[in-house]
Amino acid sequence: MADLLVDKHGHTTVFTINRPERMNSLGGTVMPDLVAGLAEFQRDPDQYVAVITGAGDKAFSAGADLKEMAARTEGGTAVPVSRDPDIAGLAACEKVTIAAVNGLAVAAGLEISISCDIRIASENAWFGAFEVEHGFLAGVAVNILPRLLPIGTVMDMLLTGGRLTAEEAHRLGFVQQVVPREQLLETALKKAEMVARKSQVAVWGTKQAIKFWRDALLAEQQRYYEVVAHRVLLAGDLLEGPRAFAEKREPKFRNQWPSVYDGR
Repeated sequence: MADLLVDKHGHTTVFTINRPERMNSLGGTVMPDLVAGLAEFQRDPDQYVAVITGAGDKAFSAGADLKEMAARTEGGTAVPVSRDPDIAGLAACEKVTIAAVNGLAVAAGLEISISCDIRIASENAWFGAFEVEHGFLAGVAVNILPRLLPIGTVMDMLLTGGRLTAEEAHRLGFVQQVVPREQLLETALKKAEMVARKSQVAVWGTKQAIKFWRDALLAEQQRYYEVVAHRVLLAGDLLEGPRAFAEKREPKFRNQWPSVYDGR
């Protein structure tokens, strides 16, 4: 089976991350397939709305496949710093995107939902950013989530590895609707059809104006993020975090900066 399933429902394209045995982590061919699929969606004049969801009942996406990441870092392959606050081109998409969050949305899974315009969650869904537990920074969440949630909530999530339930996320305005799991895709498709019935020129213009406000000074923030992220990577904890996850043990972080920063 493909790692990403693509289905069309009228004017709506549904992308389903299809790795339920790995909690729909973004390994395998998920990311290149999603990038290519979204590019094709944007080019198709008959497709107006994209819905992103996950296979199964447990996970929207658990984010990066840490076992694959551990193998890459052990092999000496550097983990790249995110060059823009986006996942697979979702945030840059000029058409409407909806996240149908069917379970846990963690790390890059959370960031997929952040990159979408509208979020609908099942009652069992929850959101978390656990990057600090593995020795690295959230690429999208640190830049965009403070623009969508109260700063204290974001600090709590990102610094402690805390989580938000679907109901908490709805109360705070991050999620626009919470529904039973069995109604999730149907609800998302109905929402997409509501968008599809409108003037697509007006929808496009409205989205661009709103995004201008959301993205104000984002380029400057991204450059600062890259400086900070490179320093964090040089500290070396990223080697230990995924390794500990793969070995099913608690990580033993160095918690110190490399010698170039401490004067030795």
